[in-house]
Amino acid sequence: MSFSKLIAPYFALSAIPAASAAFFYPNVQTSLVEGIFVDAHGAHATGFVDAVTPCTRYVSGAATVGRETAAQWVRVSFHDFVTHHTSDGSGGLDASIGFEADRAENAGAAMNDTIRFFRNRVNAKIGSADFLALSVSVAVQNCGGPIIPVRAGRIDATGPGPFGVPAPTTTLNDTLSMFGGAGMSQSDAITLVACGHTFGAVHHGVFPDVVGPDAITPNNTAGGVNFDDSPAVFDDHNVHAYIDGTGAKGGTLVTTPNVTSQSDLRLFSSDNNATLLALYNEQGSFVNTCATLFQRMIETVPSNVVLSDVITPQTLKPVNSTLDFDTNGNLIFTGSIRVLSNESAVAPESLTHTTSLNSTALNITPEDEGGYSIYGNTTFYPFNQPISKPSAFTSFSVIGSGISSETFAVQAQTFVVPSASSNSESEDGTVTVSFTVAVLNSSTAPIVKVSIPVVQPNTFGPLVEIFNNVAVTAAGTKAGYSLFTGSVSAGVWTHGTTEVAIVNGSGNELDVLMVV
Repeated sequence: MSFSKLIAPYFALSAIPAASAAFFYPNVQTSLVEGIFVDAHGAHATGFVDAVTPCTRYVSGAATVGRETAAQWVRVSFHDFVTHHTSDGSGGLDASIGFEADRAENAGAAMNDTIRFFRNRVNAKIGSADFLALSVSVAVQNCGGPIIPVRAGRIDATGPGPFGVPAPTTTLNDTLSMFGGAGMSQSDAITLVACGHTFGAVHHGVFPDVVGPDAITPNNTAGGVNFDDSPAVFDDHNVHAYIDGTGAKGGTLVTTPNVTSQSDLRLFSSDNNATLLALYNEQGSFVNTCATLFQRMIETVPSNVVLSDVITPQTLKPVNSTLDFDTNGNLIFTGSIRVLSNESAVAPESLTHTTSLNSTALNITPEDEGGYSIYGNTTFYPFNQPISKPSAFTSFSVIGSGISSETFAVQAQTFVVPSASSNSESEDGTVTVSFTVAVLNSSTAPIVKVSIPVVQPNTFGPLVEIFNNVAVTAAGTKAGYSLFTGSVSAGVWTHGTTEVAIVNGSGNELDVLMVV
């Protein structure tokens, strides 16, 4: 278990000051992704869910444009996924879509809107491709749909991928071929399109051959025509309207007078409506089937990618918890314990906190403000404890009424010092990461790796530039630790989180500090 910390945790969108840091359990990547889901609103919120709250929101522009960010996120992820080739394992969810926004098959603002929104959130542990997967799950569940399990570990492409996204004018055979190449059957293709078109709209500004100029109004300047009567709710209204021939009748890609652009009608009716009739007649089938297909979609990745286990909410979790030196040069362990509770489990009035070097139990009480998400309410219990014998500090335990006790491993042999590490930006936008590393009872210089998200050409998606074996300089001692300082300068910074890691000779991370 590595000792990992985050300055201004959760992508610098909370109100935590820049000198804060955090343990990450069970690892940095999992903890960050879990935080996006669970710390949705209130204290320590990530701010990610705000982009689709309410589901009618268009975070990239004025509401009068008539677009929805939630619908955009699903569309962009689909466009990135569908050019996967099962034959050779290439393509899939890899954020190559960021390089492909100028293609006719990717027309509209959605591609750049979405990748730009992720831009200052990308770091060495979560890239644009993982954010695409996260965005589908967050958008669907925030709009009343099912929870779509998420795994992490995707690798961002460094250039464009193949063509092959179905358009309104694409023939049925070509459409089915494109889906088939990505591993989707005819029934899968029909269902996935129906799932994706349960919210959102088709816009005159993007598809003038589908939607006429009469759709443009002062409150709908892009001329959007919704797929059904509940465009901001994940439901089966579009399927019922299509089968019943009522309302929007399945959307404008079914009803447009331009027959060559009736792509949904061609696809839906290609099996004599058998797939949609099954969804129509089976209660709950639509939601469950959509969840399964969306998970398949976001887990379709290049063959060289190995995804993590499914990331699930943690009932008890250390956040913003760190080793650091106080103003007097003493080693301290501070931070918070987050408790996730729901209707059947209430957060305790206090927690008991102990460490491996101190058997004295410390009672800690909650902060005034908590948080909330669809997973329940969160309560944060801050603590502050001196560490007199760091060599004996190997774990800490937490217990409280109504929750299971947990012990968290730590290592205090070496760490990146939060209060002595920072980013600085020059006038030309380049960034310098300065850091201090502490090593206990040793004058041997540590191996340091620094990762910095920088601008790359032809996409709004950042490139995470990695610097290995960064030079360090001895800088004295403090509380039994030898201190070493260093710095790295990189290209134009995207303002994403930078990372300083101490690694061993095998390249395994012993400690990570993420700095914003």
